[in-house]
Order: sequence, then C-alpha cells, then structure tokens
Amino acid sequence: MLEDDTIRNGQLSGRTSAASREPTVGVSMADIFSLLEGKRVTVMGLGLLGRGLRDTLFLVRCGAKVTVTDLKSAEELAPSLERLKGLPVTFRLGEHHPDDFINADMILRNADVPRSSRFLKLAQDHGVPVEMDESLFCKHFRGHVVGITGTRGKTTTSTLIFRILSRHRRRVFLAGNIMGEATLPLLEHATELDTVVLELSSWQLQGFHDAKISPHSSVFTNIYPDHLNRYAGMAEYVNDKKAIFRYQEKRDFCTFNRDQEETAGMALEAPGGVSFFSREDVPEDWDIKLPGLHNRENVAAALSLCRRLGVPDEIIRSEAELFSGVEHRLQWVGERDGVEFINDSTSTTPVAGCCALDAIGGKRILLIAGGADKKLDLVAFARAAAARAARIALLQGSATQRLHEDLLEAGASEKILGVFNDLREAVHGLWGEARPGDVILLSPACASFGMFRNEFHRGESFVAIVEELMARRAGTS
Repeated sequence: MLEDDTIRNGQLSGRTSAASREPTVGVSMADIFSLLEGKRVTVMGLGLLGRGLRDTLFLVRCGAKVTVTDLKSAEELAPSLERLKGLPVTFRLGEHHPDDFINADMILRNADVPRSSRFLKLAQDHGVPVEMDESLFCKHFRGHVVGITGTRGKTTTSTLIFRILSRHRRRVFLAGNIMGEATLPLLEHATELDTVVLELSSWQLQGFHDAKISPHSSVFTNIYPDHLNRYAGMAEYVNDKKAIFRYQEKRDFCTFNRDQEETAGMALEAPGGVSFFSREDVPEDWDIKLPGLHNRENVAAALSLCRRLGVPDEIIRSEAELFSGVEHRLQWVGERDGVEFINDSTSTTPVAGCCALDAIGGKRILLIAGGADKKLDLVAFARAAAARAARIALLQGSATQRLHEDLLEAGASEKILGVFNDLREAVHGLWGEARPGDVILLSPACASFGMFRNEFHRGESFVAIVEELMARRAGTS
C-alpha cells in the first residue's frame, strides 16, 4: 500500500496511504528484503501466542539483525524459544535494556506492550521508528484488507467473514488478533489480487492511528467497557477502536451495529461509506447453529459486509448455516451422563458472561466464574449469575473478591460452592452436584492471568479436565 517505501534515516516513509487504490504491482519479497536486510530490528515482546515468534522468524528470513526482548524469563518463553534455537537472534529476557531501543533501525512492538512504555519513548526520542505487526503489513500490502473490531464478537465475526469470502474470492487469508497467527509474514504469500481479513484489538489499532491508515472494508461489532486496567477511561479505549474507520477514503466503507446507540452514533464520524447491521437482518428461516442473540449480531455483521463486497446471499447463507463457532467461545466440549460441558473461556468481561448465561437457554447451569481484575463493573454479571445459575464455583483471582461480594448482594450466597485455586477441583466440585440435563459452563467474565497464562490456556485446561471425565465414562480410567 506504500509506494517506494524505504527506511530513510531509520524512518519508514512512503508516498501513498493504505487506502490508495491505484493499480500496482504487488510488493515482492525482493522489495521486503531490500527494506529489512541488514537492518537492526528489536522485537519487543515475544510472547506465547505465536505472533511474536512468527514475526521474528519472518524478520530473520528477510535478513534483519534481530534482537528479541521480553520481560518474561527464558523458562516462561521456552516453547517459543525452542522454535528459534540455532537462529541468528539475540535475546534479552527478563528485562529491557536501553541499548536495544537506541541502537536499532526499527522497533516491532507487540500489541501487549503498553504504548506508554518508557523504552518506546526512548526509541522515539532517538528517532527510531516504532511499528506494529498489522499496520506495518498494511503499509506494504497492495491487496484488499477487511478489518473487524469491537469489544465482543471479533473472532467469531472475522472467522465467519473469512469462510464466506473464501468461497467467493480468489484467495483469502485470516490473521490479526487470531491465536497463533502473525500478519507481517503474509507479505511472503499474499498478492495484490488477494484479500486479508484482520481481527483487530484496540491495541493493534494504535498502530493504525500512528500510520494514519484504515482497512478498506471494516466492521465495528459493538462497544462495551473493557481493558480499563490498561486505559485511563472509556474515551481512550473507544478512540483506539475508531482507527478501524478513521482514515478510510470515500471508496472505503465501515458497517456499524445499528442495535447499539454508541456504535450507530460513530457512523457520523466515518469519512468513507457507511453501512449498518442488526440481528434482525438475519432471515428467520436461516438455520444458524451459533447460540445466543449476540451471535445473530455476529452473523448479521458478516452478512452486511459480505453483501457490500458483492457476495451472493446463497453463499453467505450456506457458510453461516455450516458455521458452528470458534473454540473457547461457547464451545460445546462434550456430555457425560446427561450433563453437558461448555467452554466459554474467552468470556473475559461481564457482558460476555451475561451473553453466555442468556445463550444457554432454559437448562440448569452450574457456573465457573471469576479471575483477574480488568477494573470492570461486575454487578450486572453477578445479578445474572444469581438469577440463572444453580451453583457457582469461583476461580481465585484479583477480581474474585469483588465478584463474591456482588453475588452475595444479589442473593446468591446459597449457590456459591466456594473459591478454588485449582480448576480441576472446581469442575469436579460442580460435577458432584450435577444431574442429567445440567450444563457445566466455564464463563468467567474476568481475565485469566494468575492461575493461567491466558484465556486460551484456561480453556484448554478446562477441555482437558472434561476429556478426563469423558474417558472415565468410557472405562479407560
């Protein structure tokens, strides 16, 4: 998307914006090699989800002199470090050092690194450009970019859009805030004839604000309080999200949630085309397998965007009816003796927890909730849990005491099984009280840190525990 990009005096520069549509030749790997070969690149944040690892591998292939710095220890990062063994990469683990930010041609910042980091400021003060994976990709990719953001529903909507477009277009890639997927390495594979679908978190969109670019086509699913442990307030959080449409041109468009006043109002700020979606847009005769009204909104968002891109309704309907969801999001794990187990570990906000409780329907719910604090109001979730759940097991965490107090205030004292520092004990405790027709639901409404590496680790742990129970029924243990 940038023409004649080079690193000049340590700065990336180019003549056109990401929204430009002039016919061009796709960026070749020769172009990328010339951009990065021999350049000193500091990767800030290797992490464990695979994005930092894949970016590092890509930079090495491009001939960059790569330094990886991460506050985690070598022991914590062992799975990622194993993949980098023997490669020409310098590691600085357990700390950051000023030299790695001053003596560099570029910093590639992981989205989990706060932009307020003093080391990022140090780099900028010394004229070293700070880039992020997704926005750096979009500066160079000449094909079509579809971006999806919002507080809830990003992954489900992004995955469904990817599946629909894959039926209609030449080649489509899915990346962004998808576990295990990095975006920058797609420059090796995606051409100007291809489409890239990006799920984008608020932190990833900070890079789009910095670069003053937006995806060509985008979706804003919804907005709710989130990440207030990292943001000064909602205004700052929402502003980051607005990069999904802020820099679009008139030939671009964003589709907004008409059912929510906050998102519908944002359409007035959009410089490009505007579309709207509502859960009511999904025809009643479509056989949607995804549970809950919130998932009909996700389907409606995909329907709106894909129609705007020229996809026939019959293709959209076919994929929407086939789509059974994404793991860790109301994921049906199994059933034993008439008791179902559902993994909704990516429920890291009270809104998500309430949606999960609503989606289960009339079944008796045995709920696992609680965890790390995001500075969000838990009262509405506590009231919903008190009303809908028959029993509640709380996971230990910095938010759990507040949730416990809110549950007591909501009249759930007789329903609380206890506070557990072991997920297996929580599952088995609820299993001991379950009866046929019940659902044991992991929907914590809180972050995972403390007991788990992340919400995916939490969900994987739950699935493993359930599979053990299933194996016992089969007589294998």
